[in-house]
Amino acid sequence: MDLSICIVSYNCRDLLVKCLRSIEEHSGGLEVEVVVVDNASADGTVEMLTDDFPAVRVIASEENLGFAGGTNLAVENASSDTLLLLNPDTEVRERALERLAGLVQRRPEVGACGPAVYRPDGRLQHTCHAFPKLWLSLIGQFGLHRAFPKSSVFGAYDMTWSDHDEPRPVEWLSGVCIATTRAVWDRVGPLDEGYFMYAEDIDWCYRLAQAGYDRWFLPAAEIDHYEGGSWGDASQERILASHKAMFRFFGKHHGHLAEIAERLLVMTGGMIRGSFWNIMGPVLGEQAEIVSNCDIHFRVAKTAIAMEEMYLETKDQES
Repeated sequence: MDLSICIVSYNCRDLLVKCLRSIEEHSGGLEVEVVVVDNASADGTVEMLTDDFPAVRVIASEENLGFAGGTNLAVENASSDTLLLLNPDTEVRERALERLAGLVQRRPEVGACGPAVYRPDGRLQHTCHAFPKLWLSLIGQFGLHRAFPKSSVFGAYDMTWSDHDEPRPVEWLSGVCIATTRAVWDRVGPLDEGYFMYAEDIDWCYRLAQAGYDRWFLPAAEIDHYEGGSWGDASQERILASHKAMFRFFGKHHGHLAEIAERLLVMTGGMIRGSFWNIMGPVLGEQAEIVSNCDIHFRVAKTAIAMEEMYLETKDQES
């Protein structure tokens, strides 16, 4: 077996069908195994897989394990020494699988590599980033990354300062698609299941860096991504979940004071933006988008100030 592709699915049956068809079409000369963990979907995903994709190894969980838990279960049941973590709302393009698998197989110092990821409208999605730092959070909360995307300072987090047309080492790769090897996985350990959704990819790449492995962006490998397939229209919940995950990351890797500082930065940014949209609503008219903008920023600020002691949670997990 040349490659095990590990997919976690939750209520995105139709997108998963497209993903699996693309794998069948573009597996090239690779002998590919696909392992799908279904997180208790209610849309007939398991039945579809059983009927239409009998070669796929299906693990039907009775509960939603989250992305990290589902991925770890898929990897446990994969048989290849080369692994590809892949979102179900993606389609792989020609030779993407060969190129990703080939890089981690040829270069043992590369712990993980990821492809160029494109949105449905053809725009590049930023999937390689700098590790989270408090000064980058400050830039993000005040929108300086959007105002000066080509600055190597203000555009550092999403690497918007540079063209994404050359392979290069990066700090962390989006979990939408990551290739690695069994040897690396066993040494670094599985995804941290304390992250139910979001930041588990940052955390794992951070641990790769601590173990001395490189992380590479490989633009010659290309995939398409229909972002948010499992969340549907729950965009506000996605935003809140991503912030909670980031608070946990800071607490786990940088300590309690760093988590508090991150929360204060996010709270301040949320209050400023929420207040701005609250004032601009009557000026621009009570449009649904404006009301939504106001609401989510205040919800983010409330979440940030809640201080759920995520630092202590990670300490309990380690003990």
